[in-house]
Amino acid sequence: MYYVANVDTKKCAEYKCKMCTDYCPEANTLMFDNHKKSAWVDENRCKGCAICVYVCKDVLDRNCITMVMANAKED
Repeated sequence: MYYVANVDTKKCAEYKCKMCTDYCPEANTLMFDNHKKSAWVDENRCKGCAICVYVCKDVLDRNCITMVMANAKED
């Protein structure tokens, strides 16, 4: 098991900023759904670096992304 990013889509949809997607170093991992107005994570591609958590929580003070165990992710 390993850690991956998990987006709280309801919180994320309130801001619609897309900033986390700009900072994710892994291509096609953290993306923005224009229809749902929220970011989402391809868990199979996420390397667990937590840069998105830093951007969302510490830089923007929004707390929409957390790190969770890959097998324990709640939908």
